[in-house]
Amino acid sequence: SSSSSSSSSSRQRSKEEGIRYRALYSGVQAASLEPEVLRSFTVLFEDYLPIRLAGRRIYAYLENLMEEVREERRGEIAMVREFCPIWDQRADDTDPMEDFLECARDVWDVIMDEALLLDDTLESVGESQQSQEGGVVSLSQMIRLGIDQVLVEEGIVNDAKELECIARQVVLDEDEEMEKQYDEEGGTYLKITFPVFMNMLNQCTLQNKTQNVNYGKMLQNVEQKVKDQRAGSRTNNQDTSTMLAAKAVHSGSSTSCEKRQKYSDSYDGYVSTFQLWERKFLGNGDAASNVEPSSSTRQSRRMKILRGCFCGARNPKVAAALKIVYMDYAALRLAGDLIFKLMSKIAK
Repeated sequence: SSSSSSSSSSRQRSKEEGIRYRALYSGVQAASLEPEVLRSFTVLFEDYLPIRLAGRRIYAYLENLMEEVREERRGEIAMVREFCPIWDQRADDTDPMEDFLECARDVWDVIMDEALLLDDTLESVGESQQSQEGGVVSLSQMIRLGIDQVLVEEGIVNDAKELECIARQVVLDEDEEMEKQYDEEGGTYLKITFPVFMNMLNQCTLQNKTQNVNYGKMLQNVEQKVKDQRAGSRTNNQDTSTMLAAKAVHSGSSTSCEKRQKYSDSYDGYVSTFQLWERKFLGNGDAASNVEPSSSTRQSRRMKILRGCFCGARNPKVAAALKIVYMDYAALRLAGDLIFKLMSKIAK
């Protein structure tokens, strides 16, 4: 089937990889919107050979990662348009969304992130093994996130059982191998991807002959519901990227987790120190760009680096992505240690 061929054409990632990809992807996007972070990277790249060598490696890696994710998104959206043209439209004439399917794919990102953060101990044995695949959400995870409740409220399905029946029909019609797997596991697991999710919504509306559904509003409600389901476990200062980075520390073998915990602690110490230095420099907690240093310091390229560090430590998505990089790449970990030593000379 078209769904199966598309799934096999993109490299499948483990859940452990999926956590890192999501945190890195969000962090790169966030960093691109922070001029001080970009200036800091530029100075570091130009002035320090070890960082330049490591930077080239991580740039190539992140560039490939971003392109891989973008290509997957384009492929998934194209597949939805192919088998379900009705979605290729705006959700509503008054809706500000430029592209309904792009918006829907953004909502799917939120669903995937929250599914990655669910407590795996609540999964069945078969499902916990299967759900290790990145980019895939199980039906039970979707129900745990409250998505079925939104669809019931919108009148799209009558209950979670009906949603499961429709989901099974969509998934198993698309993938014969999944049908075999489903039967072997007693129906405990259904693999939901973005195209399957959108096809499932379409089939729900067709079977129930639902009229006048504002799909844009419905997806916004899904996104809010998913976020609300986990709101009680979050602190005010933690966003999803921060939680994914924390989850990454404990993903993988026990030996890897021990090493990541050690590096994570070191990195957290750096971030806390940069935040302390920023308060020392600013006094009132304003943005680093508001500092009025002496004339000689203003021209200092190292000060540009320091301001970028302040900004990065302040931005949870950037900080989370850099934590992943620091934990997983020895060359960039050494570069991070060097940057901290250089900045210590300015800040102390």
